[in-house]
Amino acid sequence: MARVRWWGTGLVVLVLLILGLLLPLVDKALGSGETALAAGTVIAVGTERAGGVRPVTFTVPAAGWVLNEARSSLTNNAEVSRDEVMVNLNVVIPLGSLDNRKLWDGFGRIVSMGGARLLGGPSAVTTRHGMAGLTGGLAGHGKVGSATVFTRDDLGATVTASGPPDAYRTLADQVRAMVLSVEIAP
Repeated sequence: MARVRWWGTGLVVLVLLILGLLLPLVDKALGSGETALAAGTVIAVGTERAGGVRPVTFTVPAAGWVLNEARSSLTNNAEVSRDEVMVNLNVVIPLGSLDNRKLWDGFGRIVSMGGARLLGGPSAVTTRHGMAGLTGGLAGHGKVGSATVFTRDDLGATVTASGPPDAYRTLADQVRAMVLSVEIAP
């Protein structure tokens, strides 16, 4: 009869147990890469100008939103999320002349390459700061949302927001408040 040794199996089980217990603790200690945002937090995006000021800003309207640090690079974009709804603001630096219609048309082509689509024609929108833009619905990958573009002088911004239909509907007013808070410094 062969002699059975269990020490090898026991060692494997011990290593798996240690990894199973320690890795979640290490992950928690390192953080999730998200920063909780207070209501009224202003997020500034774009290449820093004189005095360290970034040219494109938007305001978080309520507590509960988080800045996704791993998916944000404040030189060109910021992504905030809450309850599976993501809002992404991207700064656009054009190679030529830029207006809202050109940016909307180009943005539609980019969105379609990712498998989503802009719904219908855009409608006019004006921010709290008086900046005009274009906005419309967005759908794809089982999500719904909105897309908005703004231009000023030689700089533009796109704002996309999407999430599962129920989650997006719940947060639609907060998303709209963020969109209407966008400002591009001249």
